[in-house]
Amino acid sequence: MKILTDILFTTIILMVFYSASFAAETPLANIVNEGHVSVSALDILEEASYDASSDNLVFVTKDEISVIQIFDANGNLEFQLPVMSNQVKINKNLFGEGRFKLGFLVEGDSQIHLSDVIIK
Repeated sequence: MKILTDILFTTIILMVFYSASFAAETPLANIVNEGHVSVSALDILEEASYDASSDNLVFVTKDEISVIQIFDANGNLEFQLPVMSNQVKINKNLFGEGRFKLGFLVEGDSQIHLSDVIIK
């Protein structure tokens, strides 16, 4: 009986650590880092870039984006932009200076995918 209890306890501990390793968010690298513009990576993005000539952040996603939301550093919704495409350009002037969260709502997915944006 003691051996069975030890095996069960060990199995439960291993399962907890195994599931926690998948649940923990791994910080992602910046995919745009142009000195005064920085954007963190997201798994839904195929491409992200900054076009300095037009001051646009350019995003291409795997699936169609229905809406992009821009949140300020305090989490307040500042803008909500309907997109209905897998490509979008957002002018840097829409942000101002500071830290922002860019929320991507993908068609057919109820989860909001957030990316950090820093404008200096």
